[in-house]
Amino acid sequence: MVIHRAFWQIMCSKTYRLLLLALLAAPAGLFSQTTPPPPAQQDTSGKIKVESSITGEYFLRDGRYLQKLSGKVRLRQENTIVFCDTAILDRDDARLIGNVLIEQGDSVRVYSDSALYFGNTRESDLFGQVVLINGRQELFTNRLHYDLANKVATYTEGATLTNGKSQLTSTRGYYNVNEKMVYFKGDVLATDPEFTLRTDTMAFNTETQMVRFVAPTLISQQNSKVYCESGFYDIENNFAVFDGNPQYERDGQRGRSRKMRYDGSTKEYILEGEAHIEEPAAARIVDAEVIRYNTETEKAVFVGNVHYRDSTQTITGHDVRYDSRNKQYQLTGRGRISDPPNIIEADSINFNNELGNGLALGNVIWQDTASDYTLLAHRMDYNKVSDYLHAYGAFGDAGAAGRPLMKSLIDNDTLYMSADTLTSYKPDSALNARLLLAYRDVRIFKKDLQAVCDSLTYHSGDSIFHFFKLDTLPLIWSDTSQFSADTIMLQMHAGKVDQIRLRQNALVVNSGDERMFNQIKGRNNTVFFADNQARQMLVEGNAQALYYALDDKRAYVGVNETECSEMRLFFENNQITDIRFYTQPKGKFIPMKQAGTTETKKLEGFFWEKGRRPRSVQGILFKI
Repeated sequence: MVIHRAFWQIMCSKTYRLLLLALLAAPAGLFSQTTPPPPAQQDTSGKIKVESSITGEYFLRDGRYLQKLSGKVRLRQENTIVFCDTAILDRDDARLIGNVLIEQGDSVRVYSDSALYFGNTRESDLFGQVVLINGRQELFTNRLHYDLANKVATYTEGATLTNGKSQLTSTRGYYNVNEKMVYFKGDVLATDPEFTLRTDTMAFNTETQMVRFVAPTLISQQNSKVYCESGFYDIENNFAVFDGNPQYERDGQRGRSRKMRYDGSTKEYILEGEAHIEEPAAARIVDAEVIRYNTETEKAVFVGNVHYRDSTQTITGHDVRYDSRNKQYQLTGRGRISDPPNIIEADSINFNNELGNGLALGNVIWQDTASDYTLLAHRMDYNKVSDYLHAYGAFGDAGAAGRPLMKSLIDNDTLYMSADTLTSYKPDSALNARLLLAYRDVRIFKKDLQAVCDSLTYHSGDSIFHFFKLDTLPLIWSDTSQFSADTIMLQMHAGKVDQIRLRQNALVVNSGDERMFNQIKGRNNTVFFADNQARQMLVEGNAQALYYALDDKRAYVGVNETECSEMRLFFENNQITDIRFYTQPKGKFIPMKQAGTTETKKLEGFFWEKGRRPRSVQGILFKI
């Protein structure tokens, strides 16, 4: 009580009142200390200094004096300036009330309704409508802890960061001003004119405008969505790399890969590693090592182990380019297109799906599974709509200098056919029958059947080969027999030779030793086969036969010469067993002693062709 009474007496004395009036009239800088001035030798450079205020007062609380400043308060601590309506200073701490502004150099400003400022640690807790501004970045929150020494702002009750056109919100986070990094945590939402992003954890560089994903993230952009679990997004340049199970969905199209890139300047997605795209509405699926897809041009590039499937076809290859807008695709490197019943494989393929036109180059293999035959060529032009194809050049090293090859399985054996050009199409789209045309120097090889002609047609509907004459007569060889005529028709049935029809100047020659030749001539000849062997022959019009008779030891005994209007011959093991003559037959038998054994007798027009007969598959491939 003695102390309090003495203090009161001093407070009421005239001397104190004069001193108080002098202090109130003095500059506000006199209130820069909350306690009596320290000794001269003490360093005060890091202390809070009062630069101005309208009013100020001291009061005692918990045994120490506090300083209260009011009206346009301005405080400084080194390069930090604090503005507010009211400040209560307690040693090195301050409570700031009303229109608080903390300026740190020329870069950072923090606004709030109130704040606690800790001078020793240079930290501040800000409350109310808090705004942190750093350049064009603005951070809005209701409560913020700001470490002025390290320039790190931390919030735990939600905040929004904006840069003029983009904004990011989250429940928690911190902003490292020096590193220009903001770390968001909890219900993160980013909105931008170009996209919307949702995640749980994310990092953002305010200078480079780079977003880094460290948790499952969903990005929505117009008609597309992207999901990833790591990666980054360069907002400024609209470029992104998505890792960690990246996936996207756009206009009913879905994609995934090990890594995904997006370039907003070119509107291109790049999927790398086990890339997969599917479009359920179009029943389209694509798998490749790398997929590049441009959403603006609707062009795609598939690279590495490409496997493309849709409702009508399957495409495999190393490099496939697809233009969905123009319905065009291109295969670079060995590729294969399966479009049942047709399959095509080549070193490169270009195809316009809308027009149906295609071009295949380099070691082309074309299969018609319905007609069961295959074409091999250097180049093939084709049209899917009309089922037209045109092939030339050789499969293999010969290339354009060689000849295309057709092969078909007949009676468990392969028939090979080659010509300068091979053309095929379907004359009637309603019927699943194909017409094959072979031009110039046609050659056929099968183990038990060979043929040559100038041109040829084959119709899969009736299974008939037509052999035509231009410069030379068409020829067919079967075992030891040679068939020739102006036109020859080879009828197939159930994959076997059924008939050979010789029309105009028909000639059949047979010889087991190529010394003596059996000869059958007429206007038209028809040979009937069973089990790939000649069983009967019908000769019509000016029929002539010259054949050598054999004894039991298969020695020549003589030659029979017969003429009539029509005859029918019967065979067994390629030997004549019976002949029937019709309409005024004339004939004679000449013993071998009289006929001679050194030179065969010959009918008019007889010839035996050895040089043109193909002896192997290689023998029909190259131009003569």
